[in-house]
Amino acid sequence: MTGQDVRKLVVQACLGGDHLLRDRVSFAEGFAREWTRIDAWGGRRDVLQPIHPTGTVARIHLAPCKAIGLSQRQVLDLLLAQPLKCGHRSGLDWAWATILQSARSGDVPFAYEALAAVPLEGEVTHHSAAYGSASYRVLNDLRHRATRETLCHLGLLP
Repeated sequence: MTGQDVRKLVVQACLGGDHLLRDRVSFAEGFAREWTRIDAWGGRRDVLQPIHPTGTVARIHLAPCKAIGLSQRQVLDLLLAQPLKCGHRSGLDWAWATILQSARSGDVPFAYEALAAVPLEGEVTHHSAAYGSASYRVLNDLRHRATRETLCHLGLLP
């Protein structure tokens, strides 16, 4: 994981997947293309990966979904039914300042200087080449009633 990857993780945790979900047709088309390309495992075991300290925002990994027998339609319907996160820039700024402070204190395995050089402005970038393959989408709010109910129905939450 590089500074670019940390930035992407913090942006996803604070702003969710809204930048993709705003155009639901393009989102569905991109999802379908990616779903057909991934193998049914991809080395990951966990389907849900919380990425926000409160546990409310998570990545849903597609390869394990496919491996446990979920259909493209089931996962896509879950993703498209979720509301936008509508995160605020102030939350992103606070989270990034916290990460920088953690780096300065040595509490995270990233050099402060390397993270401080990563711009928060601009487009949400892809992961770095060093990060490797990543097939997932963001679930904006695991507290959202319909999202939780669907995750339970699919066997992804108790």
